[in-house]
Amino acid sequence: MKMKFYETLEKYKDKEINLIVDMDGVLAEYDIGNFDYATIRPLKSNIKRIEQLLERQNISITILTICKNDQIIFEKKNWFKKYMPFFNTENIVFISKEKEENQGVPSKDLKANYLQKNTNNDSINIVIDDDNEIVKYLVKSNLKIIVFQVSSWID
Repeated sequence: MKMKFYETLEKYKDKEINLIVDMDGVLAEYDIGNFDYATIRPLKSNIKRIEQLLERQNISITILTICKNDQIIFEKKNWFKKYMPFFNTENIVFISKEKEENQGVPSKDLKANYLQKNTNNDSINIVIDDDNEIVKYLVKSNLKIIVFQVSSWID
């Protein structure tokens, strides 16, 4: 039986938890083909969850987002300033597909590579993403992480 998100947090309440959260489709509405972050609506209930989770002593939160290009990074930064001013921008990781080493690399691989290099083996690492392909890929990658599809976050 799969554990629900909040049951998982309760199970590991005495351990350090690193929560890695996707942006598009989790915190911001995913609007296929729309990369104008001035018009992309915030998902307020999920943003509120982030705000509440930040209050817990044993949880650190990183937002991990893939960007089509460097201009999108600028637009996403402005989006965060507008809709999540409480969140420390130093804890947002923007991976640009415009960078030479990332060109042509699928988002699932970019995320898996980041997680492989940046997760703490002494902590419980939990990822929340909306993309089923990425969720399945991360589960199969055997990284030391627990993966939740964003729909399971609502429990």
